[in-house]
Amino acid sequence: MKIWNQSSKDNDSAIDYFLSSEDIVLDQELFLYDIQASIAHAHELQAINILTKTETKKIISSLRKLAKLFQTKKFKLTSKYEDCHSAIEQYLTKELGSVGKKIHTGRSRNDQVMVAMRLYAREKLVDIQSINLKIAQSFLDKAEKHSSDPMPGYTHLQRAMPSSWGLWFGAFAESFIDNIDLLNNAQSWMNINPLGTAAGYGVNLPIKRDISTKELGFKRKQLNSLYVQNSRGKFELELIGALKQPMLDVRKFSWDMSMFLTQEFNLLTIPSKYLTGSSIMPNKSNPDVIEIMRANYSVIAGHYSELENLISLPSGYHRDLQLTKRSLIHSFHCVSKTLELVPNLIKSIKVNAQRSAEFIDQDMMMTDRAYDLVQSGMPFREAYINVKSNKDSVSTAKTYPRNNSSKGSPYHLDLKVLKSRLKKLI
Repeated sequence: MKIWNQSSKDNDSAIDYFLSSEDIVLDQELFLYDIQASIAHAHELQAINILTKTETKKIISSLRKLAKLFQTKKFKLTSKYEDCHSAIEQYLTKELGSVGKKIHTGRSRNDQVMVAMRLYAREKLVDIQSINLKIAQSFLDKAEKHSSDPMPGYTHLQRAMPSSWGLWFGAFAESFIDNIDLLNNAQSWMNINPLGTAAGYGVNLPIKRDISTKELGFKRKQLNSLYVQNSRGKFELELIGALKQPMLDVRKFSWDMSMFLTQEFNLLTIPSKYLTGSSIMPNKSNPDVIEIMRANYSVIAGHYSELENLISLPSGYHRDLQLTKRSLIHSFHCVSKTLELVPNLIKSIKVNAQRSAEFIDQDMMMTDRAYDLVQSGMPFREAYINVKSNKDSVSTAKTYPRNNSSKGSPYHLDLKVLKSRLKKLI
């Protein structure tokens, strides 16, 4: 039986499966958040005398009991329920009779799922932020350790200028620190309460929405009831956009790693647990973990595109929006499982310093030679032409002094700035 239709005449299992099969799987993630929001909603109903104090206590007690049953796997959310919302309502009705039937007063499954999604996303973002902190710290530690170790710098995959491994590790450290700022902003932006707006047009009851806003830890309520419905998918899209940023960094890091680990470069090594062999070639040892990390960005980009196209709809609720859950929940899963592996991978990297130094040839020192001429008074463009014209006749020291190099460059990393930023975020 469906909460909106108690007749069994029109049941069709194929249609039911089409409409809600994946909902039951996804709602496993939202179940406890839905209970949390239902407890806050019960307090709002008590405040306007829809529930008595005694009824509120009974409902909250049953909801907390259901949460424990679910956590201990004694209550299972299966396909016999339409979704987590109907499962909770049916449980309360079975436990409390007519009192349980009052819980849905003043709300719709529309605002019910949205508040559960906001609570879910808020908590998952905290987890992702925590992992980003660990990644940033791991890169920063490596940058300090290898701050002066030479590394060939590349542009267009061609040798460009002398660099340092400290610069390479530090670049990713700063990027992940920026990611934390972005994730903080995304969390703050979506931390508003949709509960109490029902299906987009409110209800003819003086619901005290400030109660649930405060109890659930939202910074404010989302005011316009129609905008609440129109924002479904919009907030999820912004969150996935924020999740794309650390995955972009992982993709670039993985690209670099996959090149530097090859026999042709042989600049880095990692433990064998991150490698796999070939089913046919005994000589092969492949960085499959890194390659799947690199590939997972496309999964997130796919979810972003899926959601962006999905929400091209008129105002108000449409059943299409049910699929917004899938895009966001799957994105969190993919990002979490990818990022969790990164800190230990970073710590395990070993730099081949001798090989790296060998890569820095005379040609890579030509820019330094040009700036040496600049410091003696020659205009830069003349110095550039002079060095380029005499590249074969001018011998340049392989290790060039960089005492006056610009801040943030290979031999003037100024890592204390990044350490200070990271400390504030921690």
